[in-house]
Amino acid sequence: MASIQKRGENSWLLVVEAGYNAQGKRIRRTRTVRVEDEALLKTKKKLRDHLELELAKFKIVVEAGDYIAPEKMLLKDFIDEWYRKFAIKHLGDKTRIEQLGLMLNHISP
Repeated sequence: MASIQKRGENSWLLVVEAGYNAQGKRIRRTRTVRVEDEALLKTKKKLRDHLELELAKFKIVVEAGDYIAPEKMLLKDFIDEWYRKFAIKHLGDKTRIEQLGLMLNHISP
C-alpha cells in the first residue's frame, strides 16, 4: 500500500509499506518530495499526476530492494552498501572499479 500526505506548502510525504517485521509491526519507507515548479502547484490535476508518478518510482525502488534507509552510518558502511545495491547493477566494470578506487583511496581515508 502506498500513500501521499501533504506536509507543507510545497512538500509531500510519500509512504510505501514494505511488509511486516517480526513483531507484526508494519515496515514503512518514506520520502519527502518538494515541488518547486509554480505551474504544477497551480493545477491540481498536473500536481496529482506528478505526485503519483513520483510515488510509483519510489514504490519500484522499495520493492526492488534498492532503497537505502536514511540512518546514521559510517562512510565505509555506506560505500559497502552503495557498491552492493547500486554499483554492481548500474555501472560498467571500468566505471565501477574507478569509482570504488576513488572512494577507498581518496574519500574514505
